[in-house]
Amino acid sequence: MSQLSLFQKRIHDEIPLSRALGIQLHSWDGHSLLLSAPLEPNSNHQGTGFGGSVYSVAVTAAWGLTELALWDLGLRGNVVVQSGNIDYLEPVTSDFYVICRLPGEEIPERFRKSLARHGKGRLDLTAEVFCGEPTTMPEGDPVAVFQGRFVVQDVKSRITF
Repeated sequence: MSQLSLFQKRIHDEIPLSRALGIQLHSWDGHSLLLSAPLEPNSNHQGTGFGGSVYSVAVTAAWGLTELALWDLGLRGNVVVQSGNIDYLEPVTSDFYVICRLPGEEIPERFRKSLARHGKGRLDLTAEVFCGEPTTMPEGDPVAVFQGRFVVQDVKSRITF
């Protein structure tokens, strides 16, 4: 089973809401995480994406990126969202996907040093929400943009998912 498949199972097992939202992981390249969710279980009374669902999928993308980045460093820790904000720019009118990228396409040196020295660190992330078929190279503008700070504590050497 691939790292992404194992992580997909972990997300659904440890975050039951992710299963109800229909979150599916598509790719992790060490720099960006791509995941998607269907509109139908995440719709509101107007037939567009419910704000809470869109927010939850975006938070899951950023949390997941943090977890996978730790994995790639050979580490594990307690990852939690410290703060988060989302701007809804357009209605979510179809199945949607989220891309979350590491700042500057790499794990920030300051974050690495903090993990090594203190066993904890903070990572500020942006996750962009798009409508349509999941792709790492979207053609249009995002319909929503999440910005959040994630805190990692109790960092230790990795064990398997």
